[in-house]
Amino acid sequence: MRSYLLIQLFLIWGLSVSGQTRQLLVQWNIDGTTGKMLNSELPLFGLASRKLIVPDAGIELLIFVDEAKANLAAHQLASNPIVLHVQRDRTVDFRNQPNDAQYWRQANNLDRTGFTDAWNLTTGGQTPDGHDIVIAVLDGGFQTNHPDLKANLWTNPAEIPDDGRDNDGNGYVDDRYGWNMVDGTQRLKVGTHGTQVIGTLGAVGDNELGITGTNWNTKMMLFSIQRESQIIEAYEYVRQQRKLWNETQGREGAFVVATNASFGVEGGTCDQYPLWGAMYDKLGAEGILTAAATANFSWDVDERGDMPSDCETDYLLSVANVDTLDRLYRMSAYGRENVDLGAPGEGSYSTLPGNQFGGFGNTSAAAPYVTGAIALLYSSPCPSFHDKVKTDPAEAALMIRDVLLAGTKTLPSLEFRTSSGGMLNVAKSQELLIELCEDGEESELAVANVSPNPTSDFTVITLNKLVISNEVSVRVFDLNGRLVSTQRPIRIPGTPVQLGVNLGELPSGYYQVMVIEREESTTTRVIVH
Repeated sequence: MRSYLLIQLFLIWGLSVSGQTRQLLVQWNIDGTTGKMLNSELPLFGLASRKLIVPDAGIELLIFVDEAKANLAAHQLASNPIVLHVQRDRTVDFRNQPNDAQYWRQANNLDRTGFTDAWNLTTGGQTPDGHDIVIAVLDGGFQTNHPDLKANLWTNPAEIPDDGRDNDGNGYVDDRYGWNMVDGTQRLKVGTHGTQVIGTLGAVGDNELGITGTNWNTKMMLFSIQRESQIIEAYEYVRQQRKLWNETQGREGAFVVATNASFGVEGGTCDQYPLWGAMYDKLGAEGILTAAATANFSWDVDERGDMPSDCETDYLLSVANVDTLDRLYRMSAYGRENVDLGAPGEGSYSTLPGNQFGGFGNTSAAAPYVTGAIALLYSSPCPSFHDKVKTDPAEAALMIRDVLLAGTKTLPSLEFRTSSGGMLNVAKSQELLIELCEDGEESELAVANVSPNPTSDFTVITLNKLVISNEVSVRVFDLNGRLVSTQRPIRIPGTPVQLGVNLGELPSGYYQVMVIEREESTTTRVIVH
């Protein structure tokens, strides 16, 4: 059972460093007539136990009394004609890392902003009760049929595509993905900038193609805009969709949680654009936050202004651009009062028109990380938070804003140039949200399950927590209380928290396994055989 699990994990997460082991995986040649393994020449000396784990393929697990015997057996089996394959039974590291071909070009920025850790809990897409999470994007244009994007585009469920009618009565005919506010049609313009933005937000993750977005699976509602009037109209469309969702408890409308604004008026102020600026509070009242790119100039927004960065609303997060060395980028605006946090726009890599991929930068690339973080947090398994989403959506949105700012990683270059003093760290924000979801009643750390137990090498300890900090370690004691092993456990993706612990090097016996997280600890007994 355990080794079959390891084979599955090899396929899903990849292999760790092999090391030495007293266990071997062997694939025997099978007699097609009898269906029995031709194992008459198996070297039985030193063999402690054996188990056929994939009968149809002739795969068997052999466990020897020690490593020396296993080494000798491996050598003899490798030259045996009835053996198709022999290998050490290796342990693995669990990695919820997407298999997208060019993910390596994005990994640095996604890791620095906490997404690679946050994905161990959720990769986005839906709330725990199955509602699609929607991000609204206003930009110049998009390639909607890009192979790494089209599966994550929002489609209006109340509209019959291309029938020439306004099926949902919202004033827009055949508004399938959103609306082209520039031309007044359902056909969105094609543009490089918008395609880059939505790629960062929501390129399909783990599809072996191109890149991954901050949310592997999400729904993106799209609007082509150029002028202030078109921005206002697009925001009103978004607001009405979420308002309808709120009023019908998800039966109609769209669960839009965030809008992305990688545009603005550099040097303008919110006072000069009062109708546009007022929309952020209107969106917020329905539960929608906006992440906005600040100006691409090295100036203080508090003094020079920037629209919409300096709008006095709690429902907008203004984002500065951080370079690849965690410094405020030389051509990014800042402001201790009006710029909230930073994100790594520089060094980004995203989708491009023509089914292509390429580099992306400036504050326009920074904002989508924050927008994506908002959406990802809404997929967290927090029952009390999702109750708040339904009863008080505006307050729920402010909870997300608060944990995003509280969770930032402090950077010297941002400490006095943004209100938070730091760069986005969605994993920390996720941890803070989970703590809030427990309604202030912290449950004591405890073990909920251990499997397999007994074990011969690797066991998974399930805790009573939905999320846990990175400051977790495991100590193993024998029955005399002697410390025999200290290790960093493997973090297994999903909820509740599961930790993989390797006990394969220990002699057979009973052990106390202590899990330590910050100032808390809990113990459980494990049998090794």
